[in-house]
Amino acid sequence: MTGTEIVILVILILHAAAAFVLGGLQLTGRGPLLNSQYPAEQAPKPDPKPYYRQSGIILLLVGVMMLVNAAAVFLHSSRLTLANAVIIPVIVIYTIVSTAAMTNQSSHRR
Repeated sequence: MTGTEIVILVILILHAAAAFVLGGLQLTGRGPLLNSQYPAEQAPKPDPKPYYRQSGIILLLVGVMMLVNAAAVFLHSSRLTLANAVIIPVIVIYTIVSTAAMTNQSSHRR
């Protein structure tokens, strides 16, 4: 393993760890709300739990993606890199569907 691969591996693992920590905090409802869809200017504030949950799940999925990339670098496996062809669309689809669901819920409450 070359020095460049070691640096890339360490960076990917550190980013995965950060994503898992932030994702765990989001799922427990702690820490800063990282979801930009939360309406900060409304007088009656909506429940932030769905926003925390969405951010947490997305961060955990990003952490998994980073670990898969780290394993691909460590094992010199291009097949593992192809796993991102599944993981990335799952993240995008979940983001779109959950945002649409939260938008529908907030519009029905008004």
